[in-house]
Parts: sequence; structure tokens; C-alpha cells
Amino acid sequence: MKDSLALVGFEWAGTQLRAWAFDDEGEILSAYQVREEPVAGHADWPGRVRFHLAEWLGANPDVPVLGCGDVSAALLRTRELQLNAPFSLSHLAGHLGNEGGIHLVPWIGQQNPPDLTCGAETVLLGLGEAAGTVCIAGPHTQHCVVEHGRLLEFSTEITAELRDILLQHGTLSIAGSGPQTFDMKVFRDWIERALDTDDSPPVFSVEAAIRQGRLLPENKAAALAGLMIGADVAANYDPGDEVLLVADGPLLEAYGFALDALGAEVVETSAIEALQDGLFEIADLAGLLGED
Repeated sequence: MKDSLALVGFEWAGTQLRAWAFDDEGEILSAYQVREEPVAGHADWPGRVRFHLAEWLGANPDVPVLGCGDVSAALLRTRELQLNAPFSLSHLAGHLGNEGGIHLVPWIGQQNPPDLTCGAETVLLGLGEAAGTVCIAGPHTQHCVVEHGRLLEFSTEITAELRDILLQHGTLSIAGSGPQTFDMKVFRDWIERALDTDDSPPVFSVEAAIRQGRLLPENKAAALAGLMIGADVAANYDPGDEVLLVADGPLLEAYGFALDALGAEVVETSAIEALQDGLFEIADLAGLLGED
């Protein structure tokens, strides 16, 4: 692999660091994934990245390393000029930062209301000629409007993160409720309730339904996920909207069902593949390929 390696791209988001080794055609030679503390907890996060890359590849790579995700927050502290929507995604390559020898994809900001892409910019560029309304579903979900390669506006929702917090602490905590069982019927039922914007139930309805004997305690997580995802979709889309859903795994299925139930026209694509394509495209546009 050493002779054909042209780029190492990675994303550090939350407690997950994922990396890919690319050849000069954009083909993935190898992949790596490890759980880590959030990047904010590391005073020397570039050193931590190099440690993991050496563990994976056997030595620190002698090709450019390009990162995105939470690591790019470092650029907000060091730059006078911030990138703000509307912004041409192809111009990201001309604004790369560099921290400890690692190239970083900058976030795009928004002033009203305040918002930051936090890695979604790389995924959007990796979608190629995609235009219109884009939903990137993950731990943080971004609802974006893209036209002619320009990010016009976006909204970040922390739906999945809030769900996890509610289930771990406070009134809706699952502590003492026993093991949770994912029930698709329950999940879909609560999505459909949330989509009724004239009579959408509050989050406490999940706890109330359990105490009234209308919901099994082991289905609390499924009901809460359905309610919050349904509310997220209802707040950002209307029946008949054409939406490109960018997600993987259970979130692809969950948001896909919610959008279908709303009556939107949905096209689905992989978020991880778009992220990989975005990293390579940015590196190519920036002239990093072929660098020593």
C-alpha cells in the first residue's frame, strides 16, 4: 500500500475517529476506526491523530493528511476571516487550515441564526452536483439548501444527541426500566404522531404513556426516537418537498420513514461515502495530491 498511498483523510467527530487511505485515483486502500475522547479533551490533538495513524499504518504517513469534523474547531480560534453562507463549496479547498502539519477543512458559518456546519461541508461537497434540499442525518442532523454548488442556508439539530441525554438523565431516564427493545411498530407510531403538527405530543408524553399503561417501559427508547425524529422532520419539511437524504444504517431507515410518512419525495445516499468523496475532492482541488 505504501507505494500507492496518496492521501490520508480522516474525520474526528464526538468519540469517533475514522480514517481512510486513498490512492491517487480516490480509491480507498484501507480504513481505520477507533473510539476516542472528544477532540476538545486533547491539548495536543494533532499528536493524538499521528499516534493513531502510526498504529494503523505502521508509521506516520509521508503523504498529506486532511481532516474534518470537530478538529476544525481549532480554526475558529486562529482565523480573523470566517467563511459564511451563502458559500461556494468548491472554494473550501482554497481556505484549508493547518494545525501541527495536518490540513483541516474549515467549517462554514451562518449569522442569522448562528450556526456552523461542523463537518457537513465536506459531505455536501462529496455529493457532487446535488442541488436543492439536503438532509444529512447523524448525531447532529443538518438540513441544508444547496444550489449550483453553493450552500445557501442550513440548520443544525442535535436530535439524536438530545435523545441520548434524555434517556440517561432526568424524568425520561431508562435507569431501572430494564433492557430496551426496539419495536418498529412503536417507533413508527410515534413518528406519525409527531408529524401531526396540529396535535404533536410533547416529549413528556412518552413517560406519561408508560405510567398510564399505554406503552411498555422497554419501548421507551423507540418511542422517544420516533417522536423526536418525527418532530425534526415536521419542523423542516413539508409534504411534496424533494429531499436528498444523506445517512447510513438505522438513521437512514428512520429519517427515510419519517420523510415518506410526511409525504416528501426522498432520494437516499450514503453519508460515509459522501464524506470520503468530499475529503478526496477537497484534497484534489487544493493540489495536495502528489505532495510529499
